[in-house]
Amino acid sequence: MSSGASSDTELNDLEYGGISKEKAELPKPTDFAELDWDGPDDPENPKNWPLWRRWYITFVVAWMCLVVTFGSSVFVSGTDYIAFEFGTSRTVALIGLSLYLVGLACGPTIAAPISETVGRRPVYFISIPISMLFTAGVGNAHNIGTVLVCRFFAGFFASPVLAVAAGTIQDLWNADMVGTAMCGFCLAPFCGPVLGPIIGGFLIEKKSWNWTMWVLLMFSGAILPLIATLRETYKPVLLKRRAKKRGISLPPKLPTGEALKLVFMVTLQRPFAMLVFEPIVLALSVYLSISFPFVFTTVYDFKSGDTGLTFLGVGVGLLIGAAIYLFLDRTKYVPAMRLPVPPPPESRLLPAKIGAVSLPIGLFWLAWTSRKSVHWIVPVLSGVPFGMALILLFFTVATYFTLCYPAMATASALAANNMLRYLMAAGFPLFTIQMYEKMGIDWATSFYAFVALAMLPVPWALGRYGARLRAGSRYGLQEEIAELEIVQSM
Repeated sequence: MSSGASSDTELNDLEYGGISKEKAELPKPTDFAELDWDGPDDPENPKNWPLWRRWYITFVVAWMCLVVTFGSSVFVSGTDYIAFEFGTSRTVALIGLSLYLVGLACGPTIAAPISETVGRRPVYFISIPISMLFTAGVGNAHNIGTVLVCRFFAGFFASPVLAVAAGTIQDLWNADMVGTAMCGFCLAPFCGPVLGPIIGGFLIEKKSWNWTMWVLLMFSGAILPLIATLRETYKPVLLKRRAKKRGISLPPKLPTGEALKLVFMVTLQRPFAMLVFEPIVLALSVYLSISFPFVFTTVYDFKSGDTGLTFLGVGVGLLIGAAIYLFLDRTKYVPAMRLPVPPPPESRLLPAKIGAVSLPIGLFWLAWTSRKSVHWIVPVLSGVPFGMALILLFFTVATYFTLCYPAMATASALAANNMLRYLMAAGFPLFTIQMYEKMGIDWATSFYAFVALAMLPVPWALGRYGARLRAGSRYGLQEEIAELEIVQSM
């Protein structure tokens, strides 16, 4: 090979933020090389499963994500009634939302990396039923303490779905289809917060706050039979099972103490370390932490059911954003993947740039049109650019993580992203009401808009410096080696 070709190869390695497998001296024990698919058409490879089965699994996983996020927003509709029934303030009742979000933040940082060692299916099969038990505890609570404790654990045990699901999508789809699959999948967790206030508002009017939990249980219970039909998709787990069936001699397991230490260092410590050491994860996590202010009850005196309908503007924005992303994916990104040298992940940041501009527009729009002299439809329509921005930013983050990190690190990258996003969101209910009372809707909402405006250059900065940041990443070759070691220790 000529020196020029060698330089090109090294440049490509740098652009993709890692070291090529041909150059990397990965630890390969005896017979480990046999733990691979039999060929590109191996029928046991999830990427080669029938199209209907892959879309079926994608649909079930998306439904689970919708149920989890629906559980956060549907509770808010009943907080005034919870406060009245248990003789407490609305702020205390809103702690139930905050604790659910804290649970959503903490759960994936543990469960998602563990799923990389035991597989995806056990996490789904265990987490949703346990979460349902605590949701039932909320609905049957006789005091505010029970509500708050059960809300935290309901969120904690439901949360692994949000991080593990992205890994499942990556297991099932090749690069030319992952954008389309991610588009359909990512709509679900954003539809939950839109549907929650709509359904919850009418439940409060016609029934009671307890019914918000009963409907959540109905949604969760309806998906349990489908979860039972899911198949494992994680490659290392599937290959190890097949190796045992074929009688392939596998390396001896590590001693229990060593195995636990390895799992802790790689699967529990990693999400927290990524928040500290990965500038990309931190920047995009903070960027997704802006929330949609809830103002229509105070300005337009909407009832619970009517107030929920104001979120339809956000829902329309989500659909428009998904259509934009899907168009770019099929016309721009998929053809580029077929080139001899695919472009770097930074080439996929255009949706984030569109979202970065739309987000402050939507917030400023809401801030300065939410007044009695302006018809209520005008602030409702501000949800369109806001929803479009949210989904475009989330799509870009999910795809960018998938392209930047090895398979084992993807779920942990999204777990780190979710952890910071939900922890910040958990604090908002505790001060938002006071903030709007003191600053007014216009300036309180403008505050969030200015924050979004300050974060607007992030996608452009990643486009310029992303390759350099990935080249210095601690989670490239390290994750390839760790994956081999953990598979041996299982």
